[in-house]
Amino acid sequence: MKRITVLLLIVSLFASLFAQEKETYLYAVKDTSKLYLDVYVPTVQNERQACLFFVFGGGFIGGKRDDKQVQKLKTYYTDKGYVVIAIDYRLGMRGQKNFSALASVKQFDWAIQMASEDLISALDYTLKNLLETKKYKINPKNIILMGSSAGAITVLQTDYALCNGYFNSGILPADFRPAGVISYAGAIFSHHGRPKYRNHAPAPTLFCHGTDDKLVIYKQTNIANLGLFGTNSIVKEFKKKGYGHHVRRYPNLGHQVAIFYNDEFPVIDKFLEEIVFANPKIQIDETYYNPDTKPMWNNFRVRDLKRVEQ
Repeated sequence: MKRITVLLLIVSLFASLFAQEKETYLYAVKDTSKLYLDVYVPTVQNERQACLFFVFGGGFIGGKRDDKQVQKLKTYYTDKGYVVIAIDYRLGMRGQKNFSALASVKQFDWAIQMASEDLISALDYTLKNLLETKKYKINPKNIILMGSSAGAITVLQTDYALCNGYFNSGILPADFRPAGVISYAGAIFSHHGRPKYRNHAPAPTLFCHGTDDKLVIYKQTNIANLGLFGTNSIVKEFKKKGYGHHVRRYPNLGHQVAIFYNDEFPVIDKFLEEIVFANPKIQIDETYYNPDTKPMWNNFRVRDLKRVEQ
C-alpha cells in the first residue's frame, strides 16, 4: 500500500511538472462585454515560435473560449511547441428572435463584423503585449488563424478584412499578415460579390467543408452582390489568382464537418508544414469520402439557430 502511495505521488509530481500552463488576459472592453484571451504555453517551443489563434464556433449565439472545442487542440499543438491562443468575441446572434430573411441577413452581417473586429483587437493586443515574455516568444510572422463554423467564418472574414482595409484592420501594423488560415466550415459575407483581395493576397488557407452544408453554405447564397460566399465560391477566386490553398471537400456531408478538426490533426499538420511554412503557393484540391461517416445536420439552416440553447 505504501509503495502504491509513493508511486501515485511520483506520477502526480511529474504531471504537475509537465502540466499545461494557461495565462488569461483581458484584451478589450466593448459595449458591455469584457473580452478575454487564454494563452496556452508549451513546455518547449518549436523553433518557429509559431502561434495558433483559435476561434470557437456556436452560430454567433453560444460557445466559450475555454470549452471542449479547444481542449484536444491546445494539448496537441502545445505538445508540438506552439503557443495556442483562444479568444472571446461578442456573440451578435445571441437573443435574436426574428429569423425572417431580411432580419437574419442584417443581424448575421453585424454578428460577423463584430466577431472579426474582436479578433483583430485580440491580434493587436497580442502584437503589442505578448510577443516576448519570460515564458515564451511569438514570431509575428508565424501566427495562424483557425476557426470552426462561426469561428471559421470569423477567421476567413478577418483575413478578407485585412486584405481590403475593412473594419478596424487599420489598428494593426501595415505589414502584418497571418501566416495561414484554417477554416472548418467557413464562409465570407460580402457586400461586393464574390470576395476579392484587393490590397494584399490572402494568407495560404486550408478549407474543409461538407458539400451539403446548408447552415454555413458550401457554395454561395446571394442577392446581387450581397451574400454569404462559402468554400466552393472562395476557392474559385484562389485558383484564378494563384493563391495558395488546400481545399478538402466532403461529399454529401453537412455542417458536421465543422467539428472534424479534432480528428484531422495530420491534415492540419500537412497544411502547415508543406504549404504555410514551405511553399505558400501550392494549390491542392481534394475530395475526401469515408463511407463509414454518416451525414448529420444536412438540413440545419440559419433559421434553426433559434433552437440552439443560449
